[in-house]
Order: sequence, then structure tokens, then C-alpha cells
Amino acid sequence: MNEEKDRDNSAPSEPMVARIEIEEIGVAANEKEMTDSVTALPGVREVKIAKGAMHVTYDPLATTEKKIEAAVRSSGNTIKAATADTETPHP
Repeated sequence: MNEEKDRDNSAPSEPMVARIEIEEIGVAANEKEMTDSVTALPGVREVKIAKGAMHVTYDPLATTEKKIEAAVRSSGNTIKAATADTETPHP
């Protein structure tokens, strides 16, 4: 019984993509600090900045969009809007 339960929990989860619009994105120093803060979170697979937003691919079993947003804020940035889904690839 435990073996079956362990198999279910070990299945890879569908990655999520968070799109976070951030004020004053495009300042190189801010982008590096922000990217480093988000990349340090467990479960974050990829971080890209494109089209005026940060795009974060992450494992929803390891982290949450709220934790990603907190990491962005902790780097001194202000979030304008945020969305997450499983369908949208990075730009």
C-alpha cells in the first residue's frame, strides 16, 4: 500500500508559468537581483524577462506563485500584475 502511495507522489507535476509585470523592469541591476532571488526558490526551473514581464517556469509542488511574488518584492521591486497557467510557454 505504501509503495503505491509513494509512486503517486513521485510523479512529475505539470510545470506552471507565472507572468509577473514589474514596475521599472529593464534596469539591468534590478533584473539581476530579481532573477537571483526568484531562481533561489526551490522548484523554479527557468526565469526569463521579456515583453515587459518576468516569466517563471516552476514546479507547483515545490513553490507557489505567492512565494515567487514575495521573492520579487524582497529584491525591492513592485509588482503591477501577475498571472499563472500551465499552457503558456515562455516568449
